[in-house]
Formats: sequence, structure tokens, C-alpha cells
Amino acid sequence: MSRSMDDNFTYFVKILDDNGDRYYLKSSIDERTNTILMQLTNLKFGWIGTLNQQEVRLLAKKFPPEQHDSFYSHTQRAFSKGNHSEVDGKTYVFNCKRLEKHRLEFVWKQMVDDLNSLKIVGNAELQERPVDEILAKMMDHMIDEMDMLRTTNEQKIFEIQRLNGQLNKALETVKQTVDMKEKLEADLYRK
Repeated sequence: MSRSMDDNFTYFVKILDDNGDRYYLKSSIDERTNTILMQLTNLKFGWIGTLNQQEVRLLAKKFPPEQHDSFYSHTQRAFSKGNHSEVDGKTYVFNCKRLEKHRLEFVWKQMVDDLNSLKIVGNAELQERPVDEILAKMMDHMIDEMDMLRTTNEQKIFEIQRLNGQLNKALETVKQTVDMKEKLEADLYRK
């Protein structure tokens, strides 16, 4: 699930790391300020971290530019689609390595099929936080998203009903016009 507000993209996705362990990632990528906020949990532990503007620029410089592809586009695909993107067929691998002092190294890589190797897209060091804090933030995000979708759906349903009403009125007007035309033609034939 993702939401875009101008240059700020928020993603929520389930991923498997290279050991097959399941994680849930909520990320916000702000291209305007060049920052990336990540919240990660395996439901036992939780981690949070931010890549600031300088760190993002360093990662973007390290990432080899491709045709119309950038650090941001790969990071957005990895964070929005998880391990496999159906749109372009790109595969992403995630590595979660626990470090000392309640930290975790989070790395996202792209599988390069031609070379049968992995290309590091980015990495971040996340700080451990109470899992209930991370889950609360994720649930708040999901509930806000559901409320927004519900409101949007209600507006769309109202608009569809309004358009159906206008269409029914137009069809009734056409039917009345056809009936009058047939009546006038019948009157003309009688004369």
C-alpha cells in the first residue's frame, strides 16, 4: 500500500529477508527534503531509523545511474513491492543483520539476473524500539489509510449515484422525445 502527497511517498509492505524471515516495513520517502524514514518489525522486535539528506545523497551518488532509473526509483520499488515487482519483474533482496547496542543493519539490494548477482541499492542502521511502539505507528498509519479510502469511496459512490440520476433523467427525456416524435408522425400520417 502506498500513498503519495506531492514529493512524499509512504509505503507499507511485507518482506522476507535473505534468511527467509518475515518483516513488515513502513517507509516514508520525501524527495523534497531527501530523507527516508523507516520503521521495521518482525513482530518480536522493532526498529526505526532515518536517512537524512546527506546520507541519502551519498547513497544516491554510490548507486550507478541507469536509463531513467535512480536510487529513488529502485528504493521506491523495493519499499512498495517488497521482494518482487510484478510491474517490471525486478527482484529485491533484503538483509537484516542485528548489531550490538540494540541496532540493526537494514540493506536492500536488487537482483541482477544477467550477472546472477546482487547490487546494493541502499542501507541504513536502525535503532531498536519497543515493538508495541512500532506496531502502534503502523496500525495508526493503516487506520488513517482505511479512513481516507473509506471517505474517497463514499465520495465516489455519491458521484456515481448522482451521475446515474442524471443519466436516468436524460434517458427519460429521450424516451419522452421519442414518444412525442412517434405521436407527431402518427398524427401526420393520419392527416
